[in-house]
Amino acid sequence: MKEFQGEVRSSLLRYLTVLGGLALLSTLLFPISLAQKETKTKYDVTGTWQGKFPTDSNERDADNPVAVEIRVKNDSGKISGSTTFYVIVNRDNKRQVMGSAQSDLLEPQFDGTTLTFFVKTKAQQANQPAKVEMRMRLTSDTEAELENLDDSSSPLIKMKKV
Repeated sequence: MKEFQGEVRSSLLRYLTVLGGLALLSTLLFPISLAQKETKTKYDVTGTWQGKFPTDSNERDADNPVAVEIRVKNDSGKISGSTTFYVIVNRDNKRQVMGSAQSDLLEPQFDGTTLTFFVKTKAQQANQPAKVEMRMRLTSDTEAELENLDDSSSPLIKMKKV
């Protein structure tokens, strides 16, 4: 009986030693995996970005004028810039620029992958200035997607750094 109890103790001791080793190993590895998850890809948002309205597959890219241009600056970590939105009309089955509206980037914030900002626009009532929230999510150093967060019916605009 003492021999059996000794084997049980020995097996239990080995089991606890292995379990303790695994616990120590997971404690050492967990912060590394957590740090990797928290690391976001950092893209360079500075420069000039241009985007066009989505088209049907039959339309040539050259026939689709630039609909929006965003210029972004970074001065020692302070993001600033401006936008130009182009008024595009369809004349004789061809898209043409008929005007534009400009605004500074208001309250711009960039987290390494997403630039959020507001632009001034005229309110629909009493000609009061209003702000529209925009988000440009970078998918690479040269490509992004721009969306109007205040109007879910607005198309997602593919942006390219020029």
